[in-house]
Amino acid sequence: MPGLHGVWNILATPFLPDGALDEASLGRLTDAVIATGVNGITVLGVAGEAQKLTDHERDRVVAAVLEAAAGRVPVVVGTSRDGTEAARAASVAAAEAGAAAVMVAPPTFAQPGRVLTQHFRRVADGCGVPIVLQDFPPANGVSLAPSDLAELVLAVPAITTIKLEDPPTPLRTAQTLAALAGQTTLGDQATIVGGLGGVYLLDELRRGASGTMTGFAYPEVLVAIHRLSAAGDRRAAAERYYRALPLLVFEGQPRVGLAIRKTLLQRRGWIAHATIRQPGSALDPGILTDLDETLADLHGALGGL
Repeated sequence: MPGLHGVWNILATPFLPDGALDEASLGRLTDAVIATGVNGITVLGVAGEAQKLTDHERDRVVAAVLEAAAGRVPVVVGTSRDGTEAARAASVAAAEAGAAAVMVAPPTFAQPGRVLTQHFRRVADGCGVPIVLQDFPPANGVSLAPSDLAELVLAVPAITTIKLEDPPTPLRTAQTLAALAGQTTLGDQATIVGGLGGVYLLDELRRGASGTMTGFAYPEVLVAIHRLSAAGDRRAAAERYYRALPLLVFEGQPRVGLAIRKTLLQRRGWIAHATIRQPGSALDPGILTDLDETLADLHGALGGL
């Protein structure tokens, strides 16, 4: 599979009110997301609360989503672990289960250099599917310069996509693509996709991103923006983006964004409960009122989102 293009939705992981995994909602969510026209699905990302799941629950999420997707779209599985052998084993298991690719972040506080390169090489040698390199410093304390990202792609050909979420993402997208272009042996090997809830999608696309991988509760919005941009209609893409921007920004609030997203998914009927597994932030009445007002302001355009 070449580098990723388009819109890849990172699924939230639904839970019952007691915190147990809600597999019925997971299947319904998978169907609903696919119906929006996304290019693929990602599970066990940070937005999927993967760090709060047991190994058995992670396996159940992967199996349930692959079964529900039934080959309609490819599925990427997050397999980040701090230990190289643990990451390799998780990636092998994901590939054997049917994942089209795995998403791997650098181990916590790992620095660019030989050890990090060996980590990714070991994972790549074991799993046999493409790797999405997750560049998200808040999750692991690892900051990679554009040159570091390009060097990793050069050293580990299995890395075919960089999921770039270290702001300013439009600028770093352009810088990383320039660094990749400077490695003549890479050709068109790697693509870059954004994230961060799609808040910066328009400018990321303008600076050369191939799409986005994020969990925004209205994935059809991002699909429309990407399709218009890919068709060369930059004005229409911008209009669609600015129409949705208040909701993108509202859902993108740090620390409470996932709770907002799950509330929206529940209101859409895609999941039964908006439960965040502990530890996590719940929404106070004021945020819910603000959400109602934001949605009311968008009501006239919501059908066109």
